[in-house]
Amino acid sequence: MFLSVIISTCNRPESLAAGLDALGRQSWPKDDFEIIVAENGGTDGARALCSSIADERPGCRYIFDPRPGQLVGWHRALEVAAGGIGCFIDDDVRPRPGWLEAIAEGFADPAVGLLSGPIIGAYEDTPRPWLAHMRLGQPGSETQPALGLMELGEEVRDLPANFVWGSNFIARLDLLRGAGGFHPGAMPGDLLHFYGDGEIAPARAIADAGHRVIYHPGAAVDHWIPAWRMEMASLEKKFYTAGVARSFQFLRQRRAAYEMPSDTELAEIAKRYLRDPGAAPDALRQTIEQGLKDGIADHLRHFQEDAGFRQWVLREDYLDLDMCYDHPDLRPGGGAGGDWRAGTG
Repeated sequence: MFLSVIISTCNRPESLAAGLDALGRQSWPKDDFEIIVAENGGTDGARALCSSIADERPGCRYIFDPRPGQLVGWHRALEVAAGGIGCFIDDDVRPRPGWLEAIAEGFADPAVGLLSGPIIGAYEDTPRPWLAHMRLGQPGSETQPALGLMELGEEVRDLPANFVWGSNFIARLDLLRGAGGFHPGAMPGDLLHFYGDGEIAPARAIADAGHRVIYHPGAAVDHWIPAWRMEMASLEKKFYTAGVARSFQFLRQRRAAYEMPSDTELAEIAKRYLRDPGAAPDALRQTIEQGLKDGIADHLRHFQEDAGFRQWVLREDYLDLDMCYDHPDLRPGGGAGGDWRAGTG
């Protein structure tokens, strides 16, 4: 079984280097997988890094595209991937040595179309106490959506499609292409309203088509959590994008604008991210609610006021990058307030 490992990156060569180093320690034979590093909207900072390991690892290739957004890296890599299975990770993810071997084991079952595994926090600093309020589930089977973390036990099990997250998203590539590829993902700061529901839409499409979705405990990765991601300002930005994603999904369902949720409705949505909403600190609840409110409101406003943005949200699929990246703000030099090459947001 030949596997394609796809890493989307933007201006984080040091973090990327740690991920590539982890891939060099895989127990799976080196001739049986390729690595595709797809850099988007950055300054081609990963090019030299990939060149430096090319002699040692001929199966590593590099793609650069100046357009912003994780969608570009995902779909440029999808165009050239040679494997039957695509193993998508972010540049802050470090796969454990048995990762690829477990993936191959899972896909030995032809009924499996989609797979994920443990996503374990590797913290730069001591986790903030309030993060405990955002761990959902029972000990030994928990998720922490705000940080993209998941540990669901030591047995292979079926998994809801919306739990196959982009930091450890493994799919049969023919099914992923047939589902229309990904929806928009991470965006730089001034373009966050162009965010979408990323990997969730194709995951659901693959599951709805009758393919099995599984969690494999051996397909484990460590997810680097820098100290700044545990600050309230970062959390509010995280829930801004969660609000944008909710709006994106709802607009695609309705095909038309909707009424802004009330503060009471937003509070009810926010409670779903908390283990025990009544015990959570007020500042935490307020941060989640404010992020959701701002993200939904901003996304809805752009949809109502900008015909080009409506086209972006409602297009059938995003596989044709030249066609879907026609909005002025998504062209080189575009953006509402600065150079979008500065990062992925």
